[in-house]
Amino acid sequence: MPDMLRPPERDRLIAYLERNLARPRQLGGREVLALRDNPAGGSPEAELCWTADAAAAVELLSMPALRPRWAALGDGLTDFLLAMGEDTLLHDRTARTGCVVDNLDPREFRVLTGTHEFTGDLSRGLVRQALRGPAASRHSGPATVREVLHTGNLVEFRIGKSSHCLDVEDTVVRFGLVPQEGGGVVLFHESELRAPHGLLRREGVVGTLRYEYIVRPEDPRLGLRVSLQAARGVSLSEVRVTTALDELSGGPPERPFGRIVLGAEGRLRPLRLEAETLANLHQGPAHSLSLVEEAQPAAATGLHLHMPSAQRLRSIKLATRAVEGAVRPHWLLTRYQAATLPAGESFTVEEERLLAAGTLAASEHAYAALLAQPARLAGRDPGTGEAQGLALNAVAAQLLFATSGAYQEAEAPPLAPERLARLRAWYDRHVLAFFAAMADAVSADALAAPLRPGRVGLRGLSFALLSLEMVTRLPAVSGAPDYHALLRTGLEALLARQDTTDSEGTFTEAGGEAALDGHAAAMLLLARLALRQPEERLAAALRLGLAA
Repeated sequence: MPDMLRPPERDRLIAYLERNLARPRQLGGREVLALRDNPAGGSPEAELCWTADAAAAVELLSMPALRPRWAALGDGLTDFLLAMGEDTLLHDRTARTGCVVDNLDPREFRVLTGTHEFTGDLSRGLVRQALRGPAASRHSGPATVREVLHTGNLVEFRIGKSSHCLDVEDTVVRFGLVPQEGGGVVLFHESELRAPHGLLRREGVVGTLRYEYIVRPEDPRLGLRVSLQAARGVSLSEVRVTTALDELSGGPPERPFGRIVLGAEGRLRPLRLEAETLANLHQGPAHSLSLVEEAQPAAATGLHLHMPSAQRLRSIKLATRAVEGAVRPHWLLTRYQAATLPAGESFTVEEERLLAAGTLAASEHAYAALLAQPARLAGRDPGTGEAQGLALNAVAAQLLFATSGAYQEAEAPPLAPERLARLRAWYDRHVLAFFAAMADAVSADALAAPLRPGRVGLRGLSFALLSLEMVTRLPAVSGAPDYHALLRTGLEALLARQDTTDSEGTFTEAGGEAALDGHAAAMLLLARLALRQPEERLAAALRLGLAA
């Protein structure tokens, strides 16, 4: 990479970055350096630190000519990248916390957190959740943000020989918002269940069913607690309560929920969508369920469920709906059971739900871990964004310069062997997860397969391939991924994105739209590859792209 600025001007710009944008942050139990979004600060949005910004700076500061003076800044920002990607997920930004009740009317309430907006009508048992703030607008735009409806519940039970199935939302009698110590709020609705009972079989209240949605100021998860208490003098049997999600087919038409992954019996299993009115997806205990939109990771909304009451889970059912000729999930019904519920006693189940802006398919195990252990998410937004390729490129540059002797020649501070090993392990983990998500693999460490066109983001893929071009030059290490195979797979997907009709030459996204940043990233990749791989198809693609 040529140095296009004279050292004095270059160093003044980097000094501005260090002085006005770099800020210490506590992540993963250690202090790291991050770049805030706005030098003025003041507002919560201005204090956000984006992973993509840090990755771009790390790539710059990895240059051997800069490391002698700026090693501390570069290493601190690299620590931020490592902390934002401790598992296979690379979190998009630091967390924005807080919880504000904007409207206390339970019939049209509005609650805002750093990541979500909750609205609805508790008198009808309706809680509506949507992404808000930078997480919504940076990826998908406000016009196409998906809303999730926490509603559509049923309750089933037997009294003696009589079976009953009631619509929860039709029986709501009490509802409201309860502020919590620490700034959170509980949204609740309570139903009185009525059915014939007793010797005379007169209709009366046989139980009280309460749904509580727990919104927390520093935790992006939505807690759900469902409690059924049998009335005094009434014993229930074969009890079934549900935790439902409705209107799932109503999201952006170009981004349906196309991937459903169940966690049960210690493993993850993708589930098939069946064109049935109400299909059984699963019978028996399960600990997690993820629904991921069919889109590139930066744009794919993910809905992830953790089930602490897994042993009480009876089944998971899904109703589908045909939308524009395609089968889409519509109504998800998770059913919990109790064989008997003696008079006056209670039956309670709990769930944790996470709606994430940007989701890495094939990393469902990581989302399950975040839901079960929220401390692993502390300080980080749950979503993934457009930083994967940039971060891979930044880490690969350090690995290449360190192992090639470039830092030694520049008399720059070296990277310790344990630091290099950590960077290499981080890179390997994330490059495999990145390709697994685009290939719709079962897990994040699955071998590369042909990439699904709708999963490929042009800019992110281009920078990931730039990183692979560098790591293919590293000394071979036992157990490392097949970098050459990943490079070939990604290059095929990228070349397929070039519009060669009428000698157009533009690189486009999956929907056919062209953007300057994606096209320029693809051109940078081809120019780099052409220096080391003098293939005619690369030269031809480069010529077409330059003429576009």
